[in-house]
Amino acid sequence: MSKRGLKLFFVCVVLLGSVLQMTGCNKSQRILEKLAIDHTIGYDLDDEQKLSVTAAIINQGEGGSEVKQELITAEADSSKEAKIKLSRQTSRNIVSGQLRNTMYSMDVASQGIRKLIENLVRDPSISPRVKITVVNGSVQELLSSKFPNHPNTSQYVDHLLEKNWKNQNIPQVNIYQFTRDYLDDGVDPVAPIVRKKGDNVIVDGLALFKDDKYVGKLSPDYNMLFAMSRGKYRQGEIYIKLDQNDSDGAVMLGTVSSDKKFKVWRKRSGGFVVELFLEVKGDIMEYTGNVLLSNHKDIITIEHGISKYISNKMEDMVDIMKDKRADNVGLGKQVRNSISYKEWKNINWDELYPEVTFRCTVNTKIKSTGEILEIPVPSRE
Repeated sequence: MSKRGLKLFFVCVVLLGSVLQMTGCNKSQRILEKLAIDHTIGYDLDDEQKLSVTAAIINQGEGGSEVKQELITAEADSSKEAKIKLSRQTSRNIVSGQLRNTMYSMDVASQGIRKLIENLVRDPSISPRVKITVVNGSVQELLSSKFPNHPNTSQYVDHLLEKNWKNQNIPQVNIYQFTRDYLDDGVDPVAPIVRKKGDNVIVDGLALFKDDKYVGKLSPDYNMLFAMSRGKYRQGEIYIKLDQNDSDGAVMLGTVSSDKKFKVWRKRSGGFVVELFLEVKGDIMEYTGNVLLSNHKDIITIEHGISKYISNKMEDMVDIMKDKRADNVGLGKQVRNSISYKEWKNINWDELYPEVTFRCTVNTKIKSTGEILEIPVPSRE
């Protein structure tokens, strides 16, 4: 058959397949009302340290009626065994093509989540963009909780994470990104932490991983600083308490943007120094100090105060990670990129990392103070 005939044959096959799908002749056709759409999967440990898997299923009502959430739970030795047990608890066919989030209790994460993620990666219907989230508490309890303003808890948590990621309050962490950092030399993964608080779910900081095991957390105060250390930061907000040498008071900096640059050099003793240079810009949204924002010298003093706060806080954050031996900022990547491949392979980074000296130098520029000028009151005479 000529190339022209082969092309014509291929077009006919494609068109025929489209016609069969439109006419309902495709045997693999799935009817929405007969499917249990897996939206969120959660992992806990029971009292016997067995895996307890909770699936938040989205069920479409008959005739396109109300969408409802159904929770089913199974205990098993592996996630694949749990999937079989879960399928026995619903009359619908469970499909994972619309999976949005995977949630791990701290107990599960402490034991390592590599195998659980690998099982997800093996399923071709599951997207690598599925979120990875750590829960402070029980995943099952969180997903089964009722929140007055949010009838569907799994979607509520998903939208919460999506909103905070878009506002750069937390890093975007999905299967692809977590696996990339896990497999890469000189960097360890992170994941957002959520927990129930009253009638809401809140972001409770960042989970620090050493390889695939949860080893500690950062409080939410560090979320923005971590984002600055890992990439360009845009359109954020930060609240800073200034000390007495920096005009006292507190300042809320809005529309914050930052650019970063790392430099690496050797110590005479043979170790490494890694310095992070940050250029931070923002507008003063609120200020509670006593100085006049119209005074240029006072603005410079406040800029120095903001720079010192960010610098000290960034160094404290890295100290927390070094104490856990988790290189979540990626200092190892910076060292690796500054030396030869052969030399890097001869380094035991796990042993060297706690001895690395980290410094952060910040240059802050206030773009606008938002100052309201005093308007003279007209005389009544």
